[in-house]
Amino acid sequence: MKKILLLLTISLLILSCNGQEKTDLSKLNLNEPIEKIINFDDKLFVGIETIEYPFSLLLEVKESEKYSFDGIDLKGQKIIFQINSEKLKTDSITRFGGGHIDLKPLKNDKELNTILKSFNAENNIYGVRIEMKNPTLKSDLLKKIESRYGKGIKNPNTDNGLYWNIKKENKYIFFAPDHDRLIILNNINLSKTCYWDTFNGLIDFGGCDNEKYTQELVKNSTKPEDVKSKPIIKIDKNWNINGLVVGKTNEEDFLKSEINKNFERIEEINGSTGNITAIFYQNEYHDFYIYLSASKKNPQNKKENVINGYAINNFKKVEISFENDLKVGMKFDDVVQLFDKKSIIDYDDLKFANYIEIKNGLYKVTLNFDENKLFSGMYIK
Repeated sequence: MKKILLLLTISLLILSCNGQEKTDLSKLNLNEPIEKIINFDDKLFVGIETIEYPFSLLLEVKESEKYSFDGIDLKGQKIIFQINSEKLKTDSITRFGGGHIDLKPLKNDKELNTILKSFNAENNIYGVRIEMKNPTLKSDLLKKIESRYGKGIKNPNTDNGLYWNIKKENKYIFFAPDHDRLIILNNINLSKTCYWDTFNGLIDFGGCDNEKYTQELVKNSTKPEDVKSKPIIKIDKNWNINGLVVGKTNEEDFLKSEINKNFERIEEINGSTGNITAIFYQNEYHDFYIYLSASKKNPQNKKENVINGYAINNFKKVEISFENDLKVGMKFDDVVQLFDKKSIIDYDDLKFANYIEIKNGLYKVTLNFDENKLFSGMYIK
């Protein structure tokens, strides 16, 4: 009898585990506290990913068995939750070249609260982004959405994208199969006329003022005229910056230099291995960045990490001078005349460009120009 009861107990436990209730993402109001929708036993990463979406904090869940969508099992699909962050309402997609990733592993609620505080972020979600890696999943998810909300509106910016503006639920839904994403957002605190991300392009819900909308997205950007304590930067004829030599100067020497003020050290980590893949120092206030290659043996050894680039995105935020006759605000055509045609990459295509690329040994110097084609920024990498 005891043996039968033991087997019955084991069977019930197995059934209970197998039948563990999943979080149905289709039923979320998208204002839930973060800790109620994640499990710290899953692989969690939190931070910035500007290709995915640059204006909010992202919490990425990998290889989880916790989630479903209206009966569809999402086991193994990457799930990304969006969290409102006032600190990230800046021109970050420009600052980081459109492809900045800084996601850190998340293991417990203490780490989560530290991250939220550092990004001036809320403790609840307002959106979810679901990875769709196979055609069957895309088809099944689309059928579920259409059965609930009807046919979507064709996204004019993509080949197969659709979207829904569900006013009674205060939700936007973006089906972006070309980029393997289903995106659902609580729009209570979002624009009711415009939406933009890199996977959907600009969506006009009616009466969209793109300029006004963009200004709202980057409302916390520092205006160049308000910048104080501008760093003094000198670029020599070989494109070295204040004596720091790209390809030679190491991290320790950079930290000892006079130019090292108001920088924050950032490590880029491979989400699969946890290895540090790159290091950079950012001075967001002055739009000034120093990039380093990370030592494969020991990235914490600052003598082994070497500068492999730098960026000064807005000359109005620094005091900069050049030894090669370049001057801030020079006209595009005048800058072209300063260099040998052979040193300029794709010289014959310059009439279509608003930047100039110059060969510099193993590196490339990019000179950027504003909407009036005046010299306004640069980077080397």
